[in-house]
Amino acid sequence: MRSLQLLGDARAEIRDVPDPEPPQGGVVVALRASAICGSELEAYRASEIPPDLSNLGHEAVGVVVDASRSRRWRVGDRVGVHAVWGCGNCAECAAGRYTYCVRRTVQVGAHAELMAAPDHVLLPLPDDADFAVGTLLTGDTLGVPYHANARLRVSEAQFLAVVGCGPIGLASILFHAYRGARVIAFDPRAERRSLAEGAGAEAAIDPRAEDPAAAVRARTRGRLADVSIEASGTSAGVALALSLVGPGRPVALCGEARAVTLDVSRDLLRQDRAVFGSWYYHYAEYPEMLAIWRGGLQLRELITDRFPFVEAPDALAAFASGATGKVVLEIAEAS
Repeated sequence: MRSLQLLGDARAEIRDVPDPEPPQGGVVVALRASAICGSELEAYRASEIPPDLSNLGHEAVGVVVDASRSRRWRVGDRVGVHAVWGCGNCAECAAGRYTYCVRRTVQVGAHAELMAAPDHVLLPLPDDADFAVGTLLTGDTLGVPYHANARLRVSEAQFLAVVGCGPIGLASILFHAYRGARVIAFDPRAERRSLAEGAGAEAAIDPRAEDPAAAVRARTRGRLADVSIEASGTSAGVALALSLVGPGRPVALCGEARAVTLDVSRDLLRQDRAVFGSWYYHYAEYPEMLAIWRGGLQLRELITDRFPFVEAPDALAAFASGATGKVVLEIAEAS
């Protein structure tokens, strides 16, 4: 099969690698689409790529082509692949909370023609969802804002500040605007501010050009936001997200960031503020996510670019430029 391989220094190419074998109690999926995630860019830009980071694709859908060892799936089933693989045997896995499994692994290698996976990590993909949309429906794009909102509980007409308008920020805007929240977005890039407005933000602000807190107050009759989501994955973004909400209001950290400095007294205690991290989504949440999509959530609007799989290196370069929304690789069926 063919697989995308990162080579270092923002270089990549398609290479032939051995076909996978189905695990016991699992299948081989012929992938039809995979989406590129911002979490892949650090490795893409690195000068040296360890073998286990050479293909970080983890948002993929396709069709089962080998079910000889499966107890659940059949050849021809359309499936998405949950990115977090729980062990399948513990109490958390039994409850469909793979992200809480202490023996979890993160599935990578999805920018390829084939993938082997255990039965319990596959999700049924509806026939009326095309494969490109399927990557968003079963992957990070819908999963992250849905899971974060299980704790944020953003209600209709509340003001939500979203910091960072990459794919996760745009998905958060689309999801919450669809549910009636009033979204104010922040990003320094003009292209992404435009995408944020297209996704439903009432305002998209350059935090370098305007005072962010003043910009929020101007749109909320003097109040700060009711809720904020940090989706830039930067320490500056975390500080900004904290500054945009009033006392007692929650902040969800959804961007993959490194070390961040907080003044506990100023930022948390004296604001009576809850700040929490929110990572991916639970396997058990998928039926409710599917119901929201069926209700009219237009995930397709977040896809700005589609590339054939053979042009995957160009797709990575386009995504790394910071000017796109969600970028999807379309993997043709083998002839």
